Amino acid sequence: MSELFQAAIQPQQLLLSLLLALVVLYWLLVLLGALDFESDLPDDLIGDGDAGGGTDTPHGHAHAHAHGLSTGGAWLSVGRFLGFSQVPLVVWLSFMVVFLWLGSLALNEWYNEADSLGQAALLLLPNFLGSLLATKLATLPVSKLFKAMADADSEAEDVIGRTGVVTSTEADACYGQLEISTANVPLLINVRTQPGAAPLKRGDPATVVSAGPDHVFYLIEPAPQN
Repeated sequence: MSELFQAAIQPQQLLLSLLLALVVLYWLLVLLGALDFESDLPDDLIGDGDAGGGTDTPHGHAHAHAHGLSTGGAWLSVGRFLGFSQVPLVVWLSFMVVFLWLGSLALNEWYNEADSLGQAALLLLPNFLGSLLATKLATLPVSKLFKAMADADSEAEDVIGRTGVVTSTEADACYGQLEISTANVPLLINVRTQPGAAPLKRGDPATVVSAGPDHVFYLIEPAPQN
């Protein structure tokens, strides 16, 4: 352990060690609740041409829009290739810093026994490229998790406010199922009534008012009678 600490504070490793310390501190603060973790996936980076001070003339607006498509589309393509458009950027950067730190430690141990700063600088390029690849591979399974979370959010937005029919024997504060008609296959969701509300019977119409924790179920209330 002492040898690892000594290697971590060597001049060629110190900057990356400080970055790693910041990453660890950030996640500790997130776990302790001192910082909020933004888990939303990155928005579509293609600009709409309105931002950035474009002119109000049709020609100026068209030029700004074309420029947004060009730069935003290229940035989005790079993000998809490297993996940082599929996960929150702070997650991607955390993986990147960890792999850079490990790569620098290993490469300097193998190829820089003299602890030369010049040799350490030459090793930065293969370390950076290798860390990019490792980060992309490491974030692939993580991206599936965040995609599932995003899909759950989208489903919640689609369901909330819609009216369906109770299909379970009854729907109360502990259990219930609601069927919502769609253009294709009817949607069956788990539901609960609002705390203290009277149970709903099979066949009663109900409206989805909000999503429960982690979208495991949805809260419903009796639908207005026509």
